[in-house]
Amino acid sequence: MSLIEILKVIVLGIVEGFTEWLPISSTGHMILVDEIIGFQAANPDFRNMFLVVIQLGAILAVVVMYFHKLNPFSPTKKPAQKQATMVLWYKIILACI
Repeated sequence: MSLIEILKVIVLGIVEGFTEWLPISSTGHMILVDEIIGFQAANPDFRNMFLVVIQLGAILAVVVMYFHKLNPFSPTKKPAQKQATMVLWYKIILACI
């Protein structure tokens, strides 16, 4: 991998990290930046996998950060807090359906 391609990967990482925490589409911005800078991996499958995996870090950060808050089975929660968390999950499931 050339130095230019490494710099392109760094730019894509910065765009992903910056836009993930803003109320805008990080995926859309990743696609736009990729079209502008033209990240060329040796294998197109690797390029597609990279664009998915780079977003995995942000998703895992949210899961780790909010795990206790969204876990209704946490032993440190009071019964009222557990009930409120279960109601939240019921609403999320209903909204998805």
